[in-house]
Amino acid sequence: MDDTWTNRDLPVLRAAVEIYDRTGSFVQPHEIVDASEFDHATVQRALRALCREPYFESEETDFDGIAAVGPPTGAALRVAGQWPSPENQLERLIDALQAAADDDSRPEEERSRFRQAAAWLGTTASAIAIGALGGAGGNMLTG
Repeated sequence: MDDTWTNRDLPVLRAAVEIYDRTGSFVQPHEIVDASEFDHATVQRALRALCREPYFESEETDFDGIAAVGPPTGAALRVAGQWPSPENQLERLIDALQAAADDDSRPEEERSRFRQAAAWLGTTASAIAIGALGGAGGNMLTG
């Protein structure tokens, strides 16, 4: 079975979010077709799937299917990478620590600490960090 989320739905969602961000108005399927590599039928299938999850505040339908989608929800913005999620905030922090660890102008002892912190956040402490940043796990220290 194909991974329709990665290969179809997510790219259509990202295109719809980008178009809405640029125009501030309802996004029509032909605009997504123009902004993506997908044909009209593929965009319609993706929009039907995306509208099952609350990725748009509203949608308009007609005899052809979905005629337009309204403003993206917060969930859509996070999935599309437009709003920070605890997971991508943690990724950015780990990337910054790894960049500091790779900075040859820093003393080796400091670079070593940055490497350790990045490794620790990337594995053992990730659930705690995501909980602290507001993830679904809540407060991982207490339960």
